[in-house]
Amino acid sequence: MEILHAFGVEWKLLAIQALNFSVVLFVLYRYAYTPISTILAKRETEIAKGVAAAQAAQEEAQATAAAKEGILIAAREEGGKIVDELRKQGFESQHKIVHQAQEMSQTILAEAQSKAQEERAHLLRESEKEIAKTALLAAEKIMRAQKAH
Repeated sequence: MEILHAFGVEWKLLAIQALNFSVVLFVLYRYAYTPISTILAKRETEIAKGVAAAQAAQEEAQATAAAKEGILIAAREEGGKIVDELRKQGFESQHKIVHQAQEMSQTILAEAQSKAQEERAHLLRESEKEIAKTALLAAEKIMRAQKAH
């Protein structure tokens, strides 16, 4: 103990300081360290849950993006098929309309030719009648002129 006294350390003060340190250590452990470590553990758990949720959300977003891309590809293919089918129907309709128009024009032309022939025949008959009347009148005039001389 003399060594402690030689260095100016008093064992009573050392014992009181050790007791004082032990009390402060106990109080801090009980009322500060334990609640803080509990709070830190809860925060660590919440952060881990948040990270897991973020990873799950990211995976779900990737899956959704992949599904979206698949749907878009399928929609483009389906749209292309629909457009091709509509083009085909359009060409068929166009061909059908042109064919019908040609048939209709041929029918109209045939009717017009038939009417023209009928009109021509009618005009020929009328002109023959007129020529016959004129010939009769001329013959009558010639006969009257011969009787008058």
